[in-house]
Amino acid sequence: MINPQITVLELVARLAKVDSNEQADATIKIIDEPGGHYLLFNNTWKDGRRYYGCFLHIDLSADSKIWIQHDGTDINVAEQLMEAGIAKEEIVLGFQPPSVRVVLGFGVG
Repeated sequence: MINPQITVLELVARLAKVDSNEQADATIKIIDEPGGHYLLFNNTWKDGRRYYGCFLHIDLSADSKIWIQHDGTDINVAEQLMEAGIAKEEIVLGFQPPSVRVVLGFGVG
């Protein structure tokens, strides 16, 4: 059986890898394993512009559903989780209304 927590941790670690052209603290991982919260933040300057804020927020619920609260990445995080073996029904798109989640075939929460 796939462990959702390990899958999310691996995904967050992969997405947090810093581009070799950026400073080491450009991406900040915030992981609260007991609470089930996983966030990635930008904190950098590039070409005279400040990049700051949360670009990924995933929560694990008590019933092991994976809630994608915010996906500001250039990849589809839900798709990445499904490719890792997580069932579509176990992924909740928290940034979508429940009526849309049903139509898309994802978990409703």
